[in-house]
Amino acid sequence: MKKILLFGLMVVFSIAIIGCNGEGTVVTTEAPTTESSTTEASTTETPTTTEEATTQTPAKQISLSYADWGDPVVNQLLIDAFMEKYPNINVVLRTDITGHGGAFTENLLNAQAAGVVPDVFAIDNVPVGYSNGMLLDITEYWDNDPETDLVYPNIQDTAVYNGVRYAMPSFQFIKGVFINLTLLNQYNITIPEKDWTYDEFVTVATQLRQAGIDDFVYGIEPVHYNSDVDFEAIWPTQDAADIGYQTWDGTQFNFSSQAWIDAYQAKLDLWANDVIIDYGNLSDEETLEYGGGSAFIQGYVGMSIQGSYEMHYVDTMADYGYEVGFWPYPGGDAGQFPPTILDYIVVSSQTDHPEEAYLLAKWMSFGREGWLNRIDALEDQGITYLDRFPVADYDDVWDRIMYDDSGLPSDLVFYIEGVLESIELLEYSKPDVDKWLPGYASFWEWVGNDDNDYWTRIGDGLITPDVFASEWETKINEFVNEALEEYE
Repeated sequence: MKKILLFGLMVVFSIAIIGCNGEGTVVTTEAPTTESSTTEASTTETPTTTEEATTQTPAKQISLSYADWGDPVVNQLLIDAFMEKYPNINVVLRTDITGHGGAFTENLLNAQAAGVVPDVFAIDNVPVGYSNGMLLDITEYWDNDPETDLVYPNIQDTAVYNGVRYAMPSFQFIKGVFINLTLLNQYNITIPEKDWTYDEFVTVATQLRQAGIDDFVYGIEPVHYNSDVDFEAIWPTQDAADIGYQTWDGTQFNFSSQAWIDAYQAKLDLWANDVIIDYGNLSDEETLEYGGGSAFIQGYVGMSIQGSYEMHYVDTMADYGYEVGFWPYPGGDAGQFPPTILDYIVVSSQTDHPEEAYLLAKWMSFGREGWLNRIDALEDQGITYLDRFPVADYDDVWDRIMYDDSGLPSDLVFYIEGVLESIELLEYSKPDVDKWLPGYASFWEWVGNDDNDYWTRIGDGLITPDVFASEWETKINEFVNEALEEYE
């Protein structure tokens, strides 16, 4: 990324630009194809790469299918551009596999059982795909692709098991803090700088709750609106440059570290002091006041920890009369390392055309040309902001993101104040492990099962982080190590 360019933009353009959300339109495509059609054609030379084979020499006509949970209109535009570049490849967009995230993955398993799994598809849980034999080993294609060298180093090695790659990172979503700037001004609370710390975050949240308690105002809304706050997953990564998400160091988790224990305790303290809104225990007066839905969106909470996929907050809250910013996640002793949420795309183990399927997967995810066409497609649909970001450092893609056709700052980034500062730090981001690390999801199921009932015991104060940290550390490392053995 061109840091001098970004710094200049930070100085000159500091006002957030408000845009609009354009997700959710449905497009109807042809019925899914279960068999690939082939018509042989002669070739005159042996190219050195798959892309050269597809673009420089006569090639057989083939058919591929694709599925993900993204905007189908944008997907079709991208597929059309792909087929224009590779006229020998026909791509069918599968809209029969529905749902998002885990539900989408379940429907993929159903499609596999029916023998109609797509050639290329997004997946919410790479280990589930591997365990069910759905994933192709794409190591050779990835390793021989020069563009993969530009994937950020902290992302490159995810979804690689004992040197074998079964998935490629497609997008990174930035986790940050939506701040109701209007509400802070209303209570005369100083708006923090964007290079703030998590101690400042706690201070602002506490001040806001104290100032607005009579108005049913809280300091923090949990992640995903009614879940939890994630201090223990992120704060240790801000205090040590070599510590990853949830203290994962590439080999094991380190929950018994003082940083993890302190972060978990800080979260419990804020819950106990009523700084975090608890949607499960609202008073009758609060329930009546909020009327259901997110209290943050309605202007009753000062800050909400969310991913950039919630950028629609900007327009929704504007309808309520509030200005909102998306501040970078607060840093710690070692600096500011943006937490990012990764999505993945895979090639089916059942495809008849693995090389071409890899090209399609790359186009629909991290690839340079795919990204340039994606930006065109978004703008064609009137979508003026990004909610996901490249996992590779392409100068021309970032220039296209930063500037519009007139050379002026693009709404794609300046749609909301604070996003630019996170983008500047992306090369230092700490990505999550949720979708690719085997055993991780199983551990959290173990934590919440009826036999252990950790959540109730923690909530009732019957067990404290300095006690269960070591128990959890032992168990999560057992789950992960045992699961990784399957990949050997």
